[in-house]
Amino acid sequence: MSRTIDDAQADRLGERLAAAYRRGNPLDPSDLSANELTVADGYAVQRAALDRREDEAGPTVGYKVGFTSRAIQSELGVDAPAYGRVLADTVQSEGRVDASGLVDPKVEPELAVRLEAPLDPPVTPIDALDAVGAVVPVIEIVDSRVRDWQMTAGSAVADNALAARVVHGDRIADPTDLDLALEGVEVRRNGERVATGVGADVLGSPTRVVAWLAETLADHGRRLGAGDLVSTGSLTELVAFEPGDTISARFASLGGVTVARPPANDSSH
Repeated sequence: MSRTIDDAQADRLGERLAAAYRRGNPLDPSDLSANELTVADGYAVQRAALDRREDEAGPTVGYKVGFTSRAIQSELGVDAPAYGRVLADTVQSEGRVDASGLVDPKVEPELAVRLEAPLDPPVTPIDALDAVGAVVPVIEIVDSRVRDWQMTAGSAVADNALAARVVHGDRIADPTDLDLALEGVEVRRNGERVATGVGADVLGSPTRVVAWLAETLADHGRRLGAGDLVSTGSLTELVAFEPGDTISARFASLGGVTVARPPANDSSH
């Protein structure tokens, strides 16, 4: 779908989103545009917002692909994947999360990959697997800078595909040592099992997600390079992440990742 807003409008909306990231204050759904943003509009706004945010949160170190499972698409009311950029300062090791600036976060267990070679179209899932140097278990913290998660596909893209933090575990695996499509995960929130999933739930396999991303980035004048981190989408439905919560994702072959959100009355963050 083509764009309905010009560069000046995209820049103004990008500035509003960047301010919402910075302050942790959500926008009203009507703030993004008087008209519904198309997906093409969303990517233009995303670029404008993130070009500003790189000064505060560091350079782009990879990408996150969202809306890759039917569960997430159904939950958020979108019908196709989308990508966002991962900024350096939003990547952290597991443990206690700095929740400052977050609005209404939720978590997703994901399989992330780090590329050891660039990928340029045409790209097949086999090409994608050949370019992967390592697989990393992650919990992605997603957030909506639009109040109450009221979004369209276009506004979700504009909001950097809902990216907030990428929290990685200690285990790094060789992609030839496991079947990514069959890798399972169990999510526990405060000790209670709340979700399960498997790698095949994201477009059939995480390698298909990487191939989709390489093709889609080329359409927007970008490319996947060696060293890029790609988070390939949630293996389960969204899991709530309230103040005081501890959430763990246990992967079948990759070990676990745990994140903790400080209580609401904790003044240390």
